[in-house]
Parts: sequence; C-alpha cells; structure tokens
Amino acid sequence: MSLINLKSKKEPQYFNNISESIKKNSFIDKQESIDEKNLINTSSSLLIGEGVSITGTIKAENEVTIQGTIDGDVDCHTVIVSQTGNVKGKLKAETMKVEGKVEGEININDQLHIRSKGSVNGKIFYGSIEIDSGGKLLGEINYRDKNNKQEEFKDWKAL
Repeated sequence: MSLINLKSKKEPQYFNNISESIKKNSFIDKQESIDEKNLINTSSSLLIGEGVSITGTIKAENEVTIQGTIDGDVDCHTVIVSQTGNVKGKLKAETMKVEGKVEGEININDQLHIRSKGSVNGKIFYGSIEIDSGGKLLGEINYRDKNNKQEEFKDWKAL
C-alpha cells in the first residue's frame, strides 16, 4: 500500500444527517412551515431514543424528542413524544406534539397537538389545542390565555 492511497481515502461522515434522522423519526408534518422548523436549533436538541429510560429532570433550551421512557420533569421549548415515547411527570413547554403517552401536569403555553395514536392524561394547561381523530385527552383541562394573564396583574395596585 502506498501513501498516495492512504491520503485519498475519505473519513466516514457519521454526523452529517443527524438532524434529518431526528426529523424522520419524530413525525414532523410536511405541512409545517420551513420557518417554524428553522426556529429550533437542532444542534442543541435532545433525542431520547427508543429503549432508553430516564429518571430525573430534563431542562433544555430547544427541542426534546422522546422515543423512550421518561419518569420525571421536562422543561424546554418544544416536546415531541413519538409513538414509542412514554412520559410521566411535569412538562413545561411552548409547544408539544404527542403520538405516544403522556401523564402528569402539563403546562403548554402555545400549542398542544395530540396525534391519532397519542394519549394525554393529567392536569393540562394549554394555549391552543389540536386533537386528531383517535387522539385521547383525559383529566383536568384548562385554557390559558397569555393576554388575560398580563391584564390580571395590571388591575392590581400597590397600597
């Protein structure tokens, strides 16, 4: 073997398509706008793979995709629970898409989207909600309007 042949070999590109595989496995709609997808920086996203089990608290700046099991709290911008995903605990996020099972106290400031095979159970606070045919929602359900929350504090006056 000569040195010339060694230099011409290319290193494998393991990490080039990580964000594409995450999108492929996390059932992101083709209808979603490209702008919405670009708002989330996939380089700081977390993917909890199928068969992985986590007990504890997860705090992330961007997106958390759950294909495994979490028993604990999740605080992030976007939560995606795929078909194999199972979450028990407190969840706090701007948006959440559920195709698996979620149980606990759920605080979603913007949109909660429950897919046809998704199941959400517990005390739920949401800004807007979308439930596909076959999706299940059970528990205490509370609508939260961001504008009303701010107005409540405007009415209070110091003595």
